[in-house]
Amino acid sequence: MHTVWKCPSYSWPSMKYITIRCVFFFLTLPLFCLGQKHDYVWMFGYNSNATLEYPGIEGVRLDFNESPPTVDYAPVGGNINVSNATISDENGNLLFYTNGCAIYKADHEIMENGSGLNPGNVSIEWCGKDGYGYIAGVQSCLVLPHPGESNKYVLFHKHLLLQYEPFFDAISDSLLYTLVDMSLSNNEGVVIEKNTPIIEEPLTYGQVTAVKHANGKDWWIITAGDQSNQYFKVLLNELGVTLHDIQNIGISSSFNGAAGGQVAFSPDGRKYARYSSPDGLFLFDFDRQSGQLSNFQHIPIENEGIADGVAFSPNSRFLYVSAEDSLFQFDMKVPDIINSQILIGVFDGYESPFPTTFFNAQLAPDCKIYINSLTTVDVLHVIHNPDEPGQACNFEQHAVQLPFNHLRSLPHFPNYRLGPLVEGENPPPPCEPVVSTEEEVPLSLQKAYVFPNPAPGYFKVVFEEALRRPGRVVLYNGLGQVVLEEVLGVGSREFRLEVGGVPSGLYFYSIFREGEVVKGGKLVVAGGR
Repeated sequence: MHTVWKCPSYSWPSMKYITIRCVFFFLTLPLFCLGQKHDYVWMFGYNSNATLEYPGIEGVRLDFNESPPTVDYAPVGGNINVSNATISDENGNLLFYTNGCAIYKADHEIMENGSGLNPGNVSIEWCGKDGYGYIAGVQSCLVLPHPGESNKYVLFHKHLLLQYEPFFDAISDSLLYTLVDMSLSNNEGVVIEKNTPIIEEPLTYGQVTAVKHANGKDWWIITAGDQSNQYFKVLLNELGVTLHDIQNIGISSSFNGAAGGQVAFSPDGRKYARYSSPDGLFLFDFDRQSGQLSNFQHIPIENEGIADGVAFSPNSRFLYVSAEDSLFQFDMKVPDIINSQILIGVFDGYESPFPTTFFNAQLAPDCKIYINSLTTVDVLHVIHNPDEPGQACNFEQHAVQLPFNHLRSLPHFPNYRLGPLVEGENPPPPCEPVVSTEEEVPLSLQKAYVFPNPAPGYFKVVFEEALRRPGRVVLYNGLGQVVLEEVLGVGSREFRLEVGGVPSGLYFYSIFREGEVVKGGKLVVAGGR
C-alpha cells in the first residue's frame, strides 16, 4: 500500500406548498445520518450569453434546503464545464465549489491558495480568462468530508494531459487530491495541500465516485484504468488517503468507453454500475468491508449516441440508464437483470436552445433523479418517482427551467447519509421525499430572477416563461414609497429596467405576474445619480 498523506439566496414560497414531514422518520433516523446535507446546494453555469448586459458569469444555484427546491441566479466565480464538484457543510450551507481550475468560496471568490489546480497544458488552454473550465470528464471532481477532522474536506480530481507527438491524444494520467481546511481564514477556508498524486497511471476520463466503508465513517473511492479491466480502490480514513489495491475484473473498456460515461454506487452501497454508450453497462456487486468488486455482468444497450448516464433509485432497486435519446430502467431485485430492461422515455425533440437529449444523472436530496443534456441548454429532466417500476416512475422531460444555460456541468455526489453496515438491517434512506398537501407545481412555474444586484444603473427581470398577461415591477425606498413602477408586456420573459435616475442606495422590490407576487427582495442601486 502507498500512503499519500498523514493525517444566500431566499424566496417566499406559497403557503399552499407546505411539506408534510414524517415525525416517525426523524425519530428513527440514525444519528450518523442527521445533518449530512453536503449535497444540498448544486452550483453550475458559465459565461453562456455574451449579449447579456451583465458584468459576470451567468451561474445557476439549485438549493434543496427549501421544499420544493429553489432555482436561482448565482454569480459563479468561474466557467464550469464537465469538471464540477460542489460541497456544503452538514447543515446544507454552501462551502465551496470547483471547476477543476480553481476552488471558489461561498462568496464566489477564489479561496486562498485555491488557484492552480491540475497544472499543465490543459489548464493553460482551458482555465484562462476566456476558458470554459477544466475538461477531464464527467465525475472528474469529487469532494468528501475528512473522516478524522470535521473542518477538513478532500477534493479528488483527475489530471488531463494533452499529447501532441507522435500523434494527438488527451490522456487522463493521474488522480490527485487537494485538502481544504474550512477552519482557516475566518471559516472561509484555505487550501493547505494541493495537487498531490494518488494514482499515476493511465485512467478513464472522469468516472470517479465513492461509497461509505462498512464502518460508516471512512470512504472507498473507485476509478477505472484506461482501456482495461483494472479498478483502482482508494481508501480515505482518519489517517489520510491510501491506494488500497488494484483489482482486475470483468472485460476491458474500449477506447471510447474509457473516454466518457458515468459510474454510480447504489444508495445501499451493494451495487456498482458503470455505463458508456460504446461499451454498454458494466454491473458489479460491491463489498463495503473489503472494497472488492464481484459478480460482473455485462449488459449491452442499443444506442448509437455518445451521451451516457447512470443512477440508482433511492431504494437501490432500480437502475436508470440514459442513452442520449432513450431512458431505460433495470430491476436489481430480479434474477434476470438483463431482461428486466424497460424503456421509460424517448427524447421528444425539444430544443432550448439546443437539443435537450439525455446525459448524466444524479440522485438528489428530494429523492428525485435529475438528468442534464450533452448540449448547452437551460433545462433539466426529472424522474419524479424513481422507486416506482416502469412508467410509474414519472419521467418528465425539460421539467426544470434554469435562468441560464449550463455546459454539461451537473455536479456529482455520493450518498453522504449511508451509515455502518449492519447485517439484517436496511440502511437509512439516502434522501427525503417531498410530500405536499396539494399537487406539486413544477419548478418552471415558481420563480422570477433579478440581476445584477447591485444594479449598475439598470437591472433585469427574467421569468421562467413568457408572460401571458401583463406583469409589473414596483421598487420601494426604505420608507415604503414607490420610486419606480413599470408594466411588463406580454410575449416576453426578459425585461430591462433603467434605474440610472434613482439615487444610489438600498431599495425593496415586488414582482407581479398574472396578479400574484412571484418574487420580492432587496436591490442595491449602485449606478444611480
